[in-house]
Amino acid sequence: MPDPGPPPDPDTDLIRRWQGGDRAAFEGLVRAWQGPVARFLARLTGSADQARDLTQDVFLRVYLSAGKYRDDGRFSAWLFRVAVNLARDAARRTSRRPVAALPETEPPSPGPSADGQFEDRERAAGVAAALAELSPPLREVVLLRHYEDMSFEEMARLLGTPASTLKSRFTVALRQLQERLTANGFAPEDCHDL
Repeated sequence: MPDPGPPPDPDTDLIRRWQGGDRAAFEGLVRAWQGPVARFLARLTGSADQARDLTQDVFLRVYLSAGKYRDDGRFSAWLFRVAVNLARDAARRTSRRPVAALPETEPPSPGPSADGQFEDRERAAGVAAALAELSPPLREVVLLRHYEDMSFEEMARLLGTPASTLKSRFTVALRQLQERLTANGFAPEDCHDL
């Protein structure tokens, strides 16, 4: 049986309508993707304020590029490529100061007790701080793989870097995260969720 290939992009209809001039379709794309892009940029930059500004810039750039988008892959990969490029540009414009840790923006999962919820928040803050200490290329690959659930092949197309290099970066990043978390008092099993 022949390989059916990747599943169709769920945003294809909205994209076609948007490229045809339907403003409501673009608003639908923004509603669908604004949250994921903002969370990704907040984790990448370590700044909620900068992430908000960059998210607006991403969607402005996407809107202005309607005629340039070619449906040769997933819309999400193109969208995250725009986000990564804008974040890199912003980082080049600012000084090379360390990225501040950003507390996890998602609410803690319901736990059996207040102590469990506190531990979840503490672990999330520790992971955010450790992520903030990674170099940008390592942080990008962890965020795209772990939080955005992208394959190494998708990341390779998005970042213009060979998948084998990204796999190596991911391995190095996980090792560094585990070392940082362990050094900060987290148990080795706390590192397995990465």
